[in-house]
Amino acid sequence: MILILFSKTDMENKEDFLKGLDKSFFDDGYKIADLYLINGLTKENLFNAQRHLYKAIDDFNEAFLKKVSADGKPTECKKGCSTCCHQTVLATPYELFYLADFLKKKFREDALGKIVERAENKKKSTSKLKIDELLRYKEECPLIHSEEGFCRAYQARPMACRIYLSSSVKSCIDDLANPYDDNIFPELYDLPLRFGRMMNEGFHARVRKGKEKTLQAFESTIEEGLITALKAESFFNWINEKKVFRKIVE
Repeated sequence: MILILFSKTDMENKEDFLKGLDKSFFDDGYKIADLYLINGLTKENLFNAQRHLYKAIDDFNEAFLKKVSADGKPTECKKGCSTCCHQTVLATPYELFYLADFLKKKFREDALGKIVERAENKKKSTSKLKIDELLRYKEECPLIHSEEGFCRAYQARPMACRIYLSSSVKSCIDDLANPYDDNIFPELYDLPLRFGRMMNEGFHARVRKGKEKTLQAFESTIEEGLITALKAESFFNWINEKKVFRKIVE
């Protein structure tokens, strides 16, 4: 991981500096995927690459949060705070398959059935929305434990969840209460968002290498994508370049 952003760097050329870091993180994501997928795009190789990618961004976040905490600006994110888990979360096919595999291994059939039921209920609302409406929509994620407020699949959560780090719980609460007010938004740390996205884009590019026109790659909501990914035949169909996920209307 690149730690140069933690030094007292001359930021007169800030944009050039950040673009250079963007490329480095994109390359990191690409190389992580290539390390495993060079032996073929199989479920085992893809999931091993996914674990490696998540550990890389988690390590970056840990170093970043130690730095901002030392500077007197600690994150207010902690277990039991699930305000952000009402946001619409979009995830790539490989993230959804990884998440589905985790849930199948962790939960018994009855418990998994309840998660699916919650996902189906949320899908009834979100599947009707266009992307601009979807990004404003607020409803609790089907993976949240409603009583205790923690994520049931925290270890396998998508990149979007991992890089959503807030410096103010109040800003998150205000955003949840006012989804259509463009002057109110969560006070998120920019670097984890920026570099997590770039790592994901690099990873994404390597997964699709040679199949850019045929392998479905667009993002789906957690609730709708998870329902699809949990179906036994979905991964086989996806890896064989068939249409599996529904594209969100723009």
